[in-house]
Amino acid sequence: MPATAPMTELEAVNEMLMSIGQAPVNTLAVSGIKDVSIAHGRLQQATRRVLTRGWAFNTDDGYELSPDVDGVILIPNNALRVEGGPGTSYVLREHPTKGRALYDRNTRSFDFTDPVPLRIVWAFEFEELPEAARIYIAVSAGRRFQSKVVGSQILDSYEAEDEQRAWILLEREERAVRKTNLFGSNPVLARVRN
Repeated sequence: MPATAPMTELEAVNEMLMSIGQAPVNTLAVSGIKDVSIAHGRLQQATRRVLTRGWAFNTDDGYELSPDVDGVILIPNNALRVEGGPGTSYVLREHPTKGRALYDRNTRSFDFTDPVPLRIVWAFEFEELPEAARIYIAVSAGRRFQSKVVGSQILDSYEAEDEQRAWILLEREERAVRKTNLFGSNPVLARVRN
């Protein structure tokens, strides 16, 4: 694979394995090597943890969901978080018979008549993410993996530095996409600047 291609899930797992002195593998479907499945699981956990925060690349504002024939708004399986707009009391709850659905705390019901605009934070597969997110997730998962399997404090300190640099890169990309900065997005500093 060319060095200019985005990181794959296999490459991320191999980086994690190499951080504990294990040889890289050619596939994630390796049976009999416990460290591969542990590393892959850690990578998936880190992916969910990072995506749940909500980034420009996995968040839709004003995404409309419509009620089904029974008036229930079902939540897509890959939605990590669902929020109503300002002044709404919508939350995600488990419907008694239909699964995850939108619930109105004011009316205390799952019944809706019209589509509802929501803010949805989506889950994506690792290889659908921007490169900065992949790098941060791989480094973060690698540090946790090393800590769990080897437990070396020396390696942890080196990996913590790498994780911090990857976080800064991800945050910088997020600010560039959202076109925010410390002075413009902070109300107090914006007043001082004006």
